[in-house]
Amino acid sequence: MSSLYGADIRIGTHPCFERVVIELQGEGEFPGWFVEYQNDPVTLGESNETAFILGDATLVVRLGSWMQTTEQLGYQGAWDLFPTNVAHVRELRLIENWEGVTIWAIGLDQQRTFDVNVLPSPPRLVIDIATGS
Repeated sequence: MSSLYGADIRIGTHPCFERVVIELQGEGEFPGWFVEYQNDPVTLGESNETAFILGDATLVVRLGSWMQTTEQLGYQGAWDLFPTNVAHVRELRLIENWEGVTIWAIGLDQQRTFDVNVLPSPPRLVIDIATGS
């Protein structure tokens, strides 16, 4: 688990992709991460409740850090976002923030190729989702 924790999540559009950025803050190494497609419904954290994410494909992003710590430090934004500035991302939902693990679900209009990068200053995980069919 990393000592970094959430600062922000944002989305933007570029000519060939839509970009989801999970920005972290604090000191330390960037946490481990994993991104994959999962079938709906997705499990909502430790409750074992399930939810359908808007769209026909769900990309799940796991980070080995808190989005918001148990002391309420870190990300203060919404946990369910419906972006209006992009065409293919339908929903971003924080589905887990438990025991140092953050999981976001990204609902897409269809399964699309994606690329993931870690960038410094500030530390962030960047998911570029192709806009071509």
